[in-house]
Amino acid sequence: MDYYNRLDVRRAVLNFSRASNREAVREGAFYNPRAKSVQRHFAPNELVILDSSAALDRALHAGGSAFYGSYWRYIQPQDLAHPLGRDLVWTVRATAGGLRFAKLVTTAVIEALADNRFDEPWVKYSGELGFDLVLPLEEIPGDAWRGDIRALDDYQRALTRDMADCLAERFNFRVERAESNLTIREGLGTCLLSELRVERGLLLAPMSLNPKSGLVSLPLAPGKVKNFSVLDASPADAKTYEWQAPNAINVSFKLVKIKPQIVPAFAEVGLSQAT
Repeated sequence: MDYYNRLDVRRAVLNFSRASNREAVREGAFYNPRAKSVQRHFAPNELVILDSSAALDRALHAGGSAFYGSYWRYIQPQDLAHPLGRDLVWTVRATAGGLRFAKLVTTAVIEALADNRFDEPWVKYSGELGFDLVLPLEEIPGDAWRGDIRALDDYQRALTRDMADCLAERFNFRVERAESNLTIREGLGTCLLSELRVERGLLLAPMSLNPKSGLVSLPLAPGKVKNFSVLDASPADAKTYEWQAPNAINVSFKLVKIKPQIVPAFAEVGLSQAT
């Protein structure tokens, strides 16, 4: 596929797949339109790890048309039972009001993250009616989780709770909370904001083609979301914005406005592993 021969496209996919921490890797996957499924293995006992151009070429030759990386990090790709940690990922998807409303909500969520000193989240267009937002593991304060993956769940829930307050109080959206999801409404517009934290969960790689729409899952500077046009995600015209990858796990403290209440132990919601 000629699109994946572009150097900027390959660099974006591989940089995400390799993970910014050189001691960790992401599990990979690719969508095979012939099989109409996401494949995690090159062979029965060989996981897809898209850590090189050769691996990407192999996936293309196997029929891959879209590429994924896990938002979980692993020391060894063969040891999926013991992850190092995970990025914090949210999706914004419009169910009414289209992309215009998804842009409004995503811009407001970015502002809520900035309130908590996360000024440069990774943001990308999903390729359909929404956006994905990522706080890479390296950006999560070490004091907030100390290597305990369950504490990452609590930290993400606290951020989501703070987002809900910001969306309701500052932007006057109507916000309904249900476990790890928010339903956000204004007029006829409705968006779902969801936390992604399912085990072995996958995220469509930046600059990958969306397998449903054929549009580019385009990375964006946070301040560019409001002016984004779906025309920007045409494979012929898409211009990548490179996500800035931290070099090491961040152990500094960042303020999160966690409300003084007990965080309930929410059950995992049924989320797709490939988003």
